[in-house]
Amino acid sequence: MSLLNELRNWRNNQARIEGVETFRILPNACLDALVGTLPQNKEQLLSIKGIKEAKFRKYGKVLLEIIGQYGGANMVLGTETEISGLPVFEEESMNELQSDNPLSVSQFLDGLNIELSGMAARIQGEVSSVDERERVVYFTLKDSKDESTLSCLIFRQQYEISGVKLSPGDEIIVEGSPDIYKPSGRLSLKVGMIELFGEGALKKAYEALKQKLEDEGLFSSERKRLLPEFPRRIALITSEQGAAIGDFTMNLGQQGFQVDFYSASVEGKRAVFEIMEAIRFFNRTPEEYDLLVIVRGGGSLESLQAFNNEALIREVAGSRIVTLCGIGHEKDVPLATLVCDMAVSTPTATARTLREPFEKARASLLFLERALLAAYESELAREKNNLGLQSQKLLDHLGFLGERFQSLREQFLQIIPRIEYSLHDIKSRLARFESEMEKNFRQSLEVIQKKLSEFEETLQRYDPKRALSLGYSLIRKEGKILRSTEGVKKGDTLSLRLGKGRLDSEVTGVYNE
Repeated sequence: MSLLNELRNWRNNQARIEGVETFRILPNACLDALVGTLPQNKEQLLSIKGIKEAKFRKYGKVLLEIIGQYGGANMVLGTETEISGLPVFEEESMNELQSDNPLSVSQFLDGLNIELSGMAARIQGEVSSVDERERVVYFTLKDSKDESTLSCLIFRQQYEISGVKLSPGDEIIVEGSPDIYKPSGRLSLKVGMIELFGEGALKKAYEALKQKLEDEGLFSSERKRLLPEFPRRIALITSEQGAAIGDFTMNLGQQGFQVDFYSASVEGKRAVFEIMEAIRFFNRTPEEYDLLVIVRGGGSLESLQAFNNEALIREVAGSRIVTLCGIGHEKDVPLATLVCDMAVSTPTATARTLREPFEKARASLLFLERALLAAYESELAREKNNLGLQSQKLLDHLGFLGERFQSLREQFLQIIPRIEYSLHDIKSRLARFESEMEKNFRQSLEVIQKKLSEFEETLQRYDPKRALSLGYSLIRKEGKILRSTEGVKKGDTLSLRLGKGRLDSEVTGVYNE
């Protein structure tokens, strides 16, 4: 992991613990400056814009430790020392306390809060009271051994993301840092994360949330999308330190995938925030990815709790990128795997699921290649046999051409092995088809021309103009052609059509001979 990523992870975790936005811890420009300058002591750290005395008191030690892991230099912390495991004021603060100028109550409480912010801890206890308000949830933790109590508060957003509905009697684990509320001087634990303690409580919460999401239809098969048949651009979310990423990449094979990796914790409450942020990161540009993949190995119900968190589950369900989850083993059924578009049992199975279509495609191509070659050889053999039969018939009917035909046949058979696969065979078929079409077209054209000649001859033979040119004439009475004297009487006017011209005449006599 790069130094910048390590600093970002620390900042995100600290923001959750304090229940504030990340930029209130340190802005991005400040993180970039830390990476660029690699400060090695207090003076160099304070020279960075965005880090002043108050910030140094709260975060100086941890920042120098993180940078020291990457810079390899000896760091001079100069911040606070440990006495019996408890932090004490640094030298500068002690001088202020011992000076003649007294501190105001507000200044003293501010100093305490700065020191207390470095005492972040994980605490287990029993919930004895809960007061849910619009922006903040107040609750009290009780130690079952000696009835000690601790006042706690968590902002509504962190409370809802934690996915735990607090009730008196619940045994829980919280993460946070102590804080004194100045108006009342009351000490409280400002909580960033909450998780249930105990397998029984986890199973009960699991079943309740499962039923709720099932009633909403989030597990319905109708809302699940099909995985792309051949995904190329993969958005991968998992931890870079776990075995899952190794199992996944090792079994992915050389398929030409473009994998963009976002490292996120996959266990604990911290994982909820990091995985949600990773999903949102990739969903800012969903058009750049074919598939969103989330993987981690198996584990206990407690270790898989992040994937049973309601906020994370809804983030998975709302992804605009098709999702594939490989979380746990056969017996593990995190709720996140029930809302994704497709779920498999392990990171290895996830990689094989992505690899399988490519392997099947390669196998199909090999099969088709062999089938094409076999079909070509079969067709070649069939055509060869057909040519043999046709040549034999020609030899039987045209014996005097046998010798020459045999020579041509041998030459043709010598050419056949050089024909390249089925393409040449298809071209030969097209050529033969074209020849036959041309032959048939010519034959049909000859038949049509012959028929036209016959029709023309018939038309000329029966053309009335031909008879008229020979001296015959057409006689009409009142527009009707006369074929006999029937109906004709003396004095009628007749029209005569000659080879050239027309005559009107009057009947002077009628003779029925």
